[in-house]
Amino acid sequence: MRRSGIAAVASATLVLAGCAPDEAPKAGVTRSGVVTFATFARVLDEKARIAEGLDIDGVVSSTPMSESCSKLDFTSPEGEPGIDNQFGVLLPTLEKYVGTENIGQLLATAIADGQLLILLSVSGIDDPKNDADVTFHMAAGVGRPLLDTQGHFIAYQTFGVDRETAPVSTLPGRIVDGTLYVGPGEGVLPVRVLDASFNLELHGVVGELEVVPDAEQDGFSLHGKLGGGLAVSDFKDIVKKLNIGGDAIQAATTVVEIMADLDHGDDGGGCRQISAALSLETTPAFVLDP
Repeated sequence: MRRSGIAAVASATLVLAGCAPDEAPKAGVTRSGVVTFATFARVLDEKARIAEGLDIDGVVSSTPMSESCSKLDFTSPEGEPGIDNQFGVLLPTLEKYVGTENIGQLLATAIADGQLLILLSVSGIDDPKNDADVTFHMAAGVGRPLLDTQGHFIAYQTFGVDRETAPVSTLPGRIVDGTLYVGPGEGVLPVRVLDASFNLELHGVVGELEVVPDAEQDGFSLHGKLGGGLAVSDFKDIVKKLNIGGDAIQAATTVVEIMADLDHGDDGGGCRQISAALSLETTPAFVLDP
C-alpha cells in the first residue's frame, strides 16, 4: 500500500474507533467505505408473508405472540424465517405522499449528489474472511463525492466525519466465511434527503453484509442489510417535520402505531418500536479526521 494509504488507514482507526490520542487502538487494520446505494427493505408478497429484511428480535413469530403485538414475521426470499420488517408494510402508504418518485429513488438521488453521505468502517480486522471480533462504525460524512462517466462513485476517495450533526455509531461485529455480522447494539442513521435532515435512532441494530474484496487493492466493499427498531414516538416527531400535508402526517402516525412489533412494554401499552431494514452497498474509501 502507498504511504498515503497507510496514513489514511491509521487515521481512520483513530477517528472511527473513537480513540483518544493517548489510547492504543485495537490491533488489526481498518477498512472503510462510503454508501453508494441504499433503499428500505420491502415486503414482496404480504399475503404469502415474503419480505426482505433481517431477524431483529431473534424470535420467529409464526403465530400471534404478545411480545410482537400479534404481528407475524415474514420469510425472506431465500427461505429464512423470522424476518422483522413491519416498516415495509408501511412503506407504500408513505410513498403515496412523496410525489411520483418512490423513496428508493429519492435516496439514490441524495447519495449521488452528496447530500446523503454515510460512512461505514470496520476496525480491528485480522482476517477479512473470518474474524470473531471486529468493530463496526457508522457516521455522517463530510465531502463531495466524485463520480465517473457512468455516474458511479470513484473508489478510494477521502471523506471526513461530520461529528457536529450526528454521533458516530459503534457496534460489535464478527466476520464468518466472508460475511460481516453486526450487532446487536444501538445506532444512529444520518438521513439527509431533499429538505429533510434528521438522525434516525435505531435500537437493537443487527446487520448481515457480504465482504467483497477489491481484486486490485486491499480494500473491500460491503453488500447487505442493516436492521433495527424505530421508536414510534421518534417516527411521529420526524413525520411532523416533513414537508407533507396534514392528512399524510395523520395517516403515517396512525398506521405506525398499529404496525409496531418490537419492544413490548410491561405497562400494557403495546409495542413501542417498529421493525425496519435498509439494503445498502458501499465503495471503498478513506476516512480522515475533519
